[in-house]
Amino acid sequence: MPKSTLRRVLVVDDEPEILAEVAGFLRRRGEVVVTASSCAQGRRALDDDTVPIDILLTDARMPDGTGLDLVRLAVERLDGPVMCILMTGHVEQGDLAADLQDAGVKVIYKPFSLAAMYRDLCCAWDAEHPGEAPVELVHAGDRAHTGKPSSP
Repeated sequence: MPKSTLRRVLVVDDEPEILAEVAGFLRRRGEVVVTASSCAQGRRALDDDTVPIDILLTDARMPDGTGLDLVRLAVERLDGPVMCILMTGHVEQGDLAADLQDAGVKVIYKPFSLAAMYRDLCCAWDAEHPGEAPVELVHAGDRAHTGKPSSP
């Protein structure tokens, strides 16, 4: 029987509509989602040891920094996310620094369908964790915005 895992996804985007759509889509699929609407909030979420992050899904361009800043921070942490995915229309996979490519950072290109994004996320996760299946959840907290779980 495969070992079950609980995937905790940090979604970072400064556009409220995109943040809500991506987070809601992931939650409906049983993922535990933490959201951040800026690089600064993303950094705080990555530094919060009470909610370890497995997957960082971040926009590339935000007013207070870049998703590359967050990805680099995550990759350099010993206990950082297992996977980092950059959502962008501006950065090509081949443009990533060699250390980020070696760390397995993925790039998904905007505009993208949520279903395609989730397929890519699951395929990348499955490649890193063969034989593990995620645990299904009904709803997850949104600590980065409210500090408490969101209501169903």
